[in-house]
Amino acid sequence: MIIDKNWQWQDVLEIGPECNERFLDADKVPELRELAIPLCGFSHLEGHYRVGRSKPVANTILYSVDGAIELYTPEGCQTVGKSQLIILPAHRPFLIELKAPFWTMTWFDFEDTPRWSELCTGKAPAEFCQSGRQIFHALAVLYYERDASLRRPTLDYLEHYLQESLKAPANQNQESQRLDQLFRDIDKRLHYPWSVEEMSQLIHYSAPHLHRLCQKRFGRSPLQQIIHMRMERAKYLLSSTAWPLSQIAEQVGYHDLFSFSKRFKKSVGEAPAHYRKSQNANK
Repeated sequence: MIIDKNWQWQDVLEIGPECNERFLDADKVPELRELAIPLCGFSHLEGHYRVGRSKPVANTILYSVDGAIELYTPEGCQTVGKSQLIILPAHRPFLIELKAPFWTMTWFDFEDTPRWSELCTGKAPAEFCQSGRQIFHALAVLYYERDASLRRPTLDYLEHYLQESLKAPANQNQESQRLDQLFRDIDKRLHYPWSVEEMSQLIHYSAPHLHRLCQKRFGRSPLQQIIHMRMERAKYLLSSTAWPLSQIAEQVGYHDLFSFSKRFKKSVGEAPAHYRKSQNANK
């Protein structure tokens, strides 16, 4: 579908049976009134999902945690993936359509007050954001916690991340934030045989651009940064566990113990067994 100037915006609410949504309002969590949030929620969406508004009365903010959707606004269409903040100002039409296998997100309707309207004005429809997962988990705690006294710390936590994510200029350190997110994802799977091509696809940058960013940020190429992360993980495992060297090697992506030992000695300056012995001697 292509959005052009002749497109007739409509109110659309098409949510299939495989979609799972949780809603919070001021009746369920009265403290939301303090934040001028009449309604919010968190969702895991699969199958059919298509929602649009022709003249929304509230400022709507969505944090894309995982998966992807197609976002249509008067400016055009764009695919929005994970770790993105979607800003939909009041009185501006939009349409969201799920075409990927799934989408996990959290969302807020903010009252059209200066507090939120000013933060929503002049920003791109979608931008990189690292706070979506924290906000998602905060809403889950508020949804299930019945004790108001126990909700208070989570509300403070939620307000902090909302303000932080919305106050940041749209283009401030976007590349650095994307790079941090890429290597956080890689850190979860250091055993995987990463290639530059796969890393480039994850971050949606070309291989040369990713190389330049890594050199600027870390002083290393993308693959050298992974080696550095693997050696740091290996140092931790050698000093804090009794795992055999072969198991540690596999945990950090080396199925050949000789290759692991050679790389470790080159990076750290001593063989893995000697490093473990010296660390244990210092305890």
